[in-house]
Amino acid sequence: MDDEDTRRRINDVFSKWENNGPSAAALEGARNVSVAPRSELWDQAYDASEVSASRVERRMRQARPRKRRGGRNDGGGSRGFGGGGGPASTLGTLPPFAPSFSFATGLGLLNSSRHEVDHQFCGRCCADCTPVSRGKFYTDDMPSSGFKNVLNVRQARNASAVCQLCPFAYHSYARSSSYSYSTLQKEVLSSNRVKACIEEVVKEEMGVRGAEVATPEEGSVRQSVSSRATSVVSGLYSCVRTLGIRVQSWLLYHVFSHLMTSLDVRYGQLKMLREASREGIPIVIVPTHRSHLDSLVMLFMMFNSELKLPRIAAGDNLNIPILASVIRNHGSFFIRRRLDPDGGKKDTLYRSVLQEYMEQFLKKNETLMFYIEGGRSRSGMVGLPKAGLLSVVVDAVIDGVVPDVYLVPASIAYDRGHPKKPETLRSAISGLWRMLTTSVGQARVDLGQPFSVNEYIRGHGKGSDTDMSRIMSRTDSVSTDHRGLVQSLAHHVSFSCQKLSPVMSTHILACLLVTRFRHGVELSKLVQCFKWLQACLLARDWDVGYNCSAEEAVLHACQVMSDVVVVSDVDVNAAGEVVEEVQVTPLLTLPKVFLLTTSASQVLPAFLMEAVLACSVHSMIYSNRDYIENVTGELTIVESELLDIAKEVCNLLRKEFVFHAPCQSLTEALRSGVSLLEVEKVLASGQAMRVRPETDLWDEEETYTYVTKMKILLSALSRQRLKFLQSLLCPLLEIYWVTARLLCLLLDEPKEESEFVAEVLKFASQRFERGLTKYSETVAINPIRNAVKVFLADGVLTSEEVAGKTGQYLSLADEYCSHGAVDDFACTINDLIL
Repeated sequence: MDDEDTRRRINDVFSKWENNGPSAAALEGARNVSVAPRSELWDQAYDASEVSASRVERRMRQARPRKRRGGRNDGGGSRGFGGGGGPASTLGTLPPFAPSFSFATGLGLLNSSRHEVDHQFCGRCCADCTPVSRGKFYTDDMPSSGFKNVLNVRQARNASAVCQLCPFAYHSYARSSSYSYSTLQKEVLSSNRVKACIEEVVKEEMGVRGAEVATPEEGSVRQSVSSRATSVVSGLYSCVRTLGIRVQSWLLYHVFSHLMTSLDVRYGQLKMLREASREGIPIVIVPTHRSHLDSLVMLFMMFNSELKLPRIAAGDNLNIPILASVIRNHGSFFIRRRLDPDGGKKDTLYRSVLQEYMEQFLKKNETLMFYIEGGRSRSGMVGLPKAGLLSVVVDAVIDGVVPDVYLVPASIAYDRGHPKKPETLRSAISGLWRMLTTSVGQARVDLGQPFSVNEYIRGHGKGSDTDMSRIMSRTDSVSTDHRGLVQSLAHHVSFSCQKLSPVMSTHILACLLVTRFRHGVELSKLVQCFKWLQACLLARDWDVGYNCSAEEAVLHACQVMSDVVVVSDVDVNAAGEVVEEVQVTPLLTLPKVFLLTTSASQVLPAFLMEAVLACSVHSMIYSNRDYIENVTGELTIVESELLDIAKEVCNLLRKEFVFHAPCQSLTEALRSGVSLLEVEKVLASGQAMRVRPETDLWDEEETYTYVTKMKILLSALSRQRLKFLQSLLCPLLEIYWVTARLLCLLLDEPKEESEFVAEVLKFASQRFERGLTKYSETVAINPIRNAVKVFLADGVLTSEEVAGKTGQYLSLADEYCSHGAVDDFACTINDLIL
């Protein structure tokens, strides 16, 4: 969708919510209704402390659950939030008058056939980089094709007794599995690449020993290297057993039915993947990674959609006894998290075997799957890409091993995730138990449009991105021959996965609670804000992961997040009138706040450029504080200065986000954000003005430059929007500010990196305990580590090894070796914080 269409749709949203104002019920009691502008009435209703009860409360008070045998509430009908599928868990901390979730579905509140939400069809491939692929596999009827709930097993009317008694088992048995799967140990060991690599390693080791070639010692060395190659291939072993997959599918039906309310995937996206698989070109699926359930969800979805199962690259951190054999037998193979030993020397033998192993899969037309982020995301957002395995695919196409490969970006989203912890046998068992006893709510799989790697390679370099070299981080790849191309493709896939990820109802709820209502909010007011944020997301061509009204979505989200969101009871007097509304309050204590912030962070990518610009606007306002205190109308700024500050914010946070696609420049992405802020009436565009540089005032020749003036609108409504946008980034920026402030600890002596990170984390915890910050989420270790990486890359810090000690030791660069320099550096970040 082009920028003009985006601005038009967002303008329609604000016209609905400002010019028309809120509903009449929400405006009840407002003064001067006939005189005040509708936008002011919306402000009054949005900030009012007393508003009437919402439709959710009325439905919950009128609800009377039906009973089934055994005394459990069961409304029958569609059993999933997005379209049926699994039994729902109890409501937890919701008040006694609220119906259980299964009863809500029985009332028809959550029936997907109602089409409460006009879903966006995301995932089309780039029109600039892959225009030919964009025209393939897609048809105009796909956006309206609807969703398939994989957990919804339908029985035929004339089904047999076995089918009726064991529907899941019969369904798993009846799935077609006519695909063949290869085991490639012999092909890999006999390949020319691996043989040549063995010879090179033998010569290298003979040279290290000082021995001559063609001696008896050479034979023992060659045998040792060959045994290592065989061991590497054995470690990569995987197989797909049809009977095992059917049994696993039957088990996962029961497990997922307890964990999920539904598992949805678009029919149109399945159709695109199915048609691509018929062309005889190997397919590589590149999904996001948020949970250990991701691989099981993809396998389960593809098997029950009668698609060829992928070979999945899994980290060796999961190579745990018993669990490893299960993972291998459904097609996964283990690879090292670090391809090279800790000493820094490249393990050419392992790299060669791994590359040959993956290329053999591509030759056999197998479907591959690996995660573009490498490991699981800690923040919940799509992380920066790791392009190692992707480089193997690119090299295979460039070297002619295969004529082409279809890449398929994918996203796996859940209402609720689980925190990332180190994997051991004990943690794996406890994590499995936690997953089996904790509902993840709704799950959804989104598949992007397959696009040709060959076409992307031919079109590489056509983009005009001059900022990418600064924003893109270095990636460790198996092959470094085409580093720039691989990095560009990896960032494009990451950006596509980010755009493909739907925003779930829990994400919107958490975002509102941690940005605007940290002290709680009335339920009716929360529903109104939920509707507004949902409309903003849809107007930005961002899909949501539910298919019901805002009232039911809030009810569902409160239930799923019941351990971190407290819903108070409603106070009703003897006459049945509401005395005190239902209050929804987040629990912002450690570590519960991280579940909320992880969910809330998945709303941020939809507003990322606007949030960056809002922080930049705040910095410009802060520098004109004296002027702002006396004037509430507008402030004139230069657009280029605003963009320069915004670029510095992007540079500071470059380890946290994928800001834009490689085929688009950072400046273009920021200008699109400026256009959206103009629609939202935060900025007002001005006209270009001719300015003469100060250095040329006495120059006889008339030399002028043109600058574009803009106005920052300082009305109460624009300030409120700026506050919301800025609050999306404030906790993260505060972590960077705390890290920059504590650089003074390095003035006396260097510190080991992990020791410095631990001291910053301890200081952040003390700030929260003393009430010096309202953001408990600033006590997070991963952003501190990213901040250290950024400061190292920007030359603020230096890193070196100290003799006799382990680890990297941090010290300040020469120009920052003073308290004043450290304070000035920290102040540049502090100006961006709310």
